[in-house]
Amino acid sequence: MRTGWRRPLLWAAVAVVLGGVFAAYLSPHMALELGARVWSCF
Repeated sequence: MRTGWRRPLLWAAVAVVLGGVFAAYLSPHMALELGARVWSCF
């Protein structure tokens, strides 16, 4: 039962990422700003 906490933690992380993607689609300005910040790293 040592690894019983890993699976719920993984699903929580997936839910947070999907929530962030959904929020980015609701606010296109945020998505463009995030894309510009990521692109500036290259």
